[in-house]
Amino acid sequence: MATSTSSTFHAPIATIEARIAALAARQVGAVGRSQVLELGLSETSIRRRLRSGAWARVHPGVYRVSAIPSSWLTEVWCALLAAGPTATVTHETAVRLHGCELVQLRPITLTVPHGAHARVRGAVVHQIDDLRPHNVMALNGLPVSMPDRAVVELAATTRHKQLGRVLNELVHAKRTSYELVGARLHEVIRPGKPGVVTLGRVLDEQWDGPIPPASELERALFAALDAGGLPRPRRQMALPSRGAIEGLVDAAYPDCRLILESDGRRWHARINDLKRDHERDAEAARAGWQTLRFVYEQIVHDPHEVCAVVADVRAVRSTAGPPRQREAIAAASGLPR
Repeated sequence: MATSTSSTFHAPIATIEARIAALAARQVGAVGRSQVLELGLSETSIRRRLRSGAWARVHPGVYRVSAIPSSWLTEVWCALLAAGPTATVTHETAVRLHGCELVQLRPITLTVPHGAHARVRGAVVHQIDDLRPHNVMALNGLPVSMPDRAVVELAATTRHKQLGRVLNELVHAKRTSYELVGARLHEVIRPGKPGVVTLGRVLDEQWDGPIPPASELERALFAALDAGGLPRPRRQMALPSRGAIEGLVDAAYPDCRLILESDGRRWHARINDLKRDHERDAEAARAGWQTLRFVYEQIVHDPHEVCAVVADVRAVRSTAGPPRQREAIAAASGLPR
């Protein structure tokens, strides 16, 4: 890093000015101290601009360029820069950026991983570890939660009726769908997770999509596995256990001790049965088996991803050449290798 900064430090002042102007334009007038130093500006030049009023300090190490009209987006950029490089725009602010005006503009809402401990004036900074790269998109140059993920986040801080109105508006504006929101909820669902019950209730109320019989959903799962070139699992096998819990599993691969369960229940039923499902999975795990659970939204609307997950887990758990197995499955299904 020192070498990079040193090399740009001696760039012509006109070049440095042009780079900073372009940065400020992209970020609606907000610039970070580390950013402008990296572009070659000196500490002395920063202080001079602050004294002259050309720049204004908004947060420690974050400045606003006075020549560029300030807006709400400027506030978002300043808060994001102050929260650090791991921050993402989430919750209410993300929903607002996706075009829904039913949520408040302020405070700015951000998320950082646990341990970051970012405190930003005028912002609420959540610490959450289940935000994944596929949950984030670039919007106005900002890293922002995808609409479906933002609804899941909002469920933790919003009352039932308001959450329903927000979801309804985003779906009708074609920003997201009930299926996508359901899939994102499934990714983070666990006992005690804030907002899970509220969002599950809203989905049950608003989404009138089909809830197929268990046998039909199992057939859809098997069809997806067939299309992906995966071997046929065993149907309706007895739950591997030490005898504490009895029952059947939807499908299983005895060769790698992998269980597949398909779930087409309404959300309130899924949430109510979380404890029972975890107990079944834990009992199977004690016997050396791993359980993968797929919901209706995944099986019907993203069967390629279902196949990819099953293929990857089978490869990891198999003793017969994981890389070759994965490549063969990818070639058969057209999935990326």
